[in-house]
Amino acid sequence: MKGYFLATTLLAPLLLVGCNRGADPGSTAADRLTGGQKIEAIASTLQACSYDGRPVSGNAAAFTGAAPENCQLAVKRIMDYTGLPANFVVTTGPVDNAAAVIMLDQNRVPRRVIAFNPNFMRAAMARVGGDPWGPTSILAHEIAHHLSGHTIVPGGSRPDIELEADKFSGFVMEKMGAPERAATEMILAVGSAHGSPTHPDKVTRANAIRAGWQQACAQQQRSDCRAGSGAAPVNPNAGPTAGAEPGAPIVKANFALPAPGSIPFKYGRFIVDETGKLDAGRVRAMDQKLYTLAKDVGAEFTILVVNDLHGQSPEDYAWAMMRQLRVGKLDVGNGAVAVIAPRQRQAAVAFGPGFAKEAEFSDPKKMLLDWVDAAWSYCDDADGCQGWTDNLFNVFSFTLSNVAHTKWTIDYPSLGVLNAHYDQVTAERTRSKRPWNDAIDQPLGNLLRISGTVTSLDPPQGPGQVTPSIVNGPLAYKAVSLRTDDGFPVILYVAPRTAGLMPAGAIKAGQRYTVVGRLQRRGDKGAQASALWTFSYDPI
Repeated sequence: MKGYFLATTLLAPLLLVGCNRGADPGSTAADRLTGGQKIEAIASTLQACSYDGRPVSGNAAAFTGAAPENCQLAVKRIMDYTGLPANFVVTTGPVDNAAAVIMLDQNRVPRRVIAFNPNFMRAAMARVGGDPWGPTSILAHEIAHHLSGHTIVPGGSRPDIELEADKFSGFVMEKMGAPERAATEMILAVGSAHGSPTHPDKVTRANAIRAGWQQACAQQQRSDCRAGSGAAPVNPNAGPTAGAEPGAPIVKANFALPAPGSIPFKYGRFIVDETGKLDAGRVRAMDQKLYTLAKDVGAEFTILVVNDLHGQSPEDYAWAMMRQLRVGKLDVGNGAVAVIAPRQRQAAVAFGPGFAKEAEFSDPKKMLLDWVDAAWSYCDDADGCQGWTDNLFNVFSFTLSNVAHTKWTIDYPSLGVLNAHYDQVTAERTRSKRPWNDAIDQPLGNLLRISGTVTSLDPPQGPGQVTPSIVNGPLAYKAVSLRTDDGFPVILYVAPRTAGLMPAGAIKAGQRYTVVGRLQRRGDKGAQASALWTFSYDPI
């Protein structure tokens, strides 16, 4: 994967490979990198999921093309039907076909991108007789990689995640009005007859698309789903069904929670009520608030009110859904899943590590069980919950407010860069004798990405090292020591459930990692270690 990528779109501000040029007095640190350094910087974080598995090299300067208007419109229509905001940008470039990819922007911060080759899209459309559904299926496939978090999982394309993206493509195309034949025609026309280490054969992929199409069809309680005839052909540039609010989540009746490998329910909503007792209007209003949170802040919160936990504890059920549905962004851990099983008097919330920091002074499980005790006898009748629905959602109001006012952008690529910035800020404040301003003077709480080697899984407690109250407190954080590549000792505070969310599993001594976290304490290169609330890590 190193030094190679596939993409479909990228806006001009994003930094790619190549582009050798001399430094100038106003250039940024990223600008002053040589072409080779840029390639290495990008390769170190790049994760790409291509349409057919072929890696290609590319020159950064070529990836500044704006996506054509019809392509941008198609992407918007797809996103309208998902009920989610786009977490990526789209561009054109000299790549073989299309791919979802993560690349570094001008501040060397990774951004999600879909890139595509317009010539490929035109040729592919010709292969299916000019049917506009063909290119739509490709875009839907690549969009699925970003929405499902595939591009932040090491290793790029794999057969299982390609089939998941294919299934999403069929799912959303049925919602858009495509017949089943139109949903599968592109992969059957341009896909490979033989599987590879990254992509299944085209027949297997077409079957995954059909499964997604049929699942979306069944949600609408249509009688012709298995026949595959589908609705009458519809222009893919048409919006949602008349009467649907553009961009609003689409809510269907009798929705069943997904089985492993199925389409995540969040493609269409953030709240699922299996009991049917919550007030529908209040659910729609809350769902729209959660959509806005995802759109404006990037954090995702989902609420499941279920009939049965299927023999699992509410905690295990919530964490299984957290992993399966890929709620939030894995790198900053800003997702959460609340599960309430009122008929079993069970409830739990699975918080991603970043989300958990905003909720650690609340006790949502107790509050949810109190709601069940107070409300369910009123809910479980012909009138349903009515106003008790708002009482349920109010359990999360404080935490959601905290999340909405928290910054989720990784602004610093290393501890050294952060320290240099705040040393300059401190010097400026001293010279000007201005008062302290939290907005510009406070380094704590910043999100940063560091790279280094784990030096101990049981570092000492005491001043400048591990804070005893954190590791011995009720949240049971584990402490790990790491020395960054730029020479700073760091204590990583890792929540107990974090390892289960990470593709690499538990942190290992002696292993080199890239770590994302929020600064808890600023130290130096001596005896005073810095500390991070750790949100994600990835072995290098």
